[in-house]
Amino acid sequence: MLKNIRVTLLALGLIGCGFIKQQKSNSVNLKIEELKIPLPSMSYVTKPDYQTNPINPNSKMIGYLIDGYKPTNNQFKKMTHISISFLRAVNSSGDIRMTQGWEKLDEVISEAHYNNVKAIISFGGGEYKVTSELMGIRKNRQNLIKNIIDFIKKYNLDGLDCDWEPSWLDDRVEMEVVNNALTDYYLIFIQEFRKALDNEFGKGNKTFSAAIMNGNSVWYSSEKQIAHFPKNGWWHYLDWVALMNYDNDLGSKHATFESVFGSKGSVSYWTNFGVPQSKIVVGVPFYGRASWGEEWLFYKDIVEMNPLIADSINYIMHKKNNFNKKVYGFNGTKIVTKKVAEAKRLNLAGLMFWQLAGDLPVDNEKSLLRAMSKEFKK
Repeated sequence: MLKNIRVTLLALGLIGCGFIKQQKSNSVNLKIEELKIPLPSMSYVTKPDYQTNPINPNSKMIGYLIDGYKPTNNQFKKMTHISISFLRAVNSSGDIRMTQGWEKLDEVISEAHYNNVKAIISFGGGEYKVTSELMGIRKNRQNLIKNIIDFIKKYNLDGLDCDWEPSWLDDRVEMEVVNNALTDYYLIFIQEFRKALDNEFGKGNKTFSAAIMNGNSVWYSSEKQIAHFPKNGWWHYLDWVALMNYDNDLGSKHATFESVFGSKGSVSYWTNFGVPQSKIVVGVPFYGRASWGEEWLFYKDIVEMNPLIADSINYIMHKKNNFNKKVYGFNGTKIVTKKVAEAKRLNLAGLMFWQLAGDLPVDNEKSLLRAMSKEFKK
């Protein structure tokens, strides 16, 4: 049951795949809004009576694209899907547009379809702010859903990937209030969008997925746990969930095999949470990270700076710009091959990677996509 209450909410500061910026509490630039909007009187519970059509295990190799990046034909041939990033709302009324660089969006989609690759659009993404007014007011949320459906029709897209991540705040109380309230709206959005997608295109004809964090907590502090997703079956409305298995640790521990597949890794976490293995897509970074903010490097740049680096090496020492010399942890061909093999052994839905622009050409023996595809197709 919904009731109108006056609350102070912070705009949801979304933190993007591979480009997360940690800032001190006094520099968190999140606008505080005071809105009179309907809030659920208790934790919103989805009804797990809906089931998506089953998908085949080991059937997804998804590459994220940003800034208008157009894959080569050889890259297309090594993927099953591209996730074009990002589609965003430009106001609280639910009007939408693409981020910069996608003036030739239709060409990328056509090339994907020509190569028998599915093209899905990703909503949200790095440092994007979704306000409580957009998701908390039904007419705005419904307008957003309608606009996304129309966008999918206009560009002949194959589905939607939702990259809505929780805000991070140093004040735990504020953080829990903000995220728990907005999570309720997200769960409502998930149900309403799935219904609209099925009504417009027929069940199973378009996919609906979500990118989610490594674990159900704020990743920059193990002491700050929030219930971003309650245990109530929200995944029933999604075809798959893509785990963002990166940026949870830094330096030499960035995106390790154990952080994904270990006893305390993200796959174990989410399966214990209730998400079926058949709906899990494992994420792989095509970049290295030393710290928060700008201290990251594309994988291709790491190799170009260290052309004789062994496939088994997963970190380098590097001084970027005016930063101090630090350890940059990354995934080389050996570890990504191992991750693909383990995902296949567990019969997961597949793998995704952020982002394709970070890789070497696929005719290079050190290309991550080349290594992943080779193991994936065995």
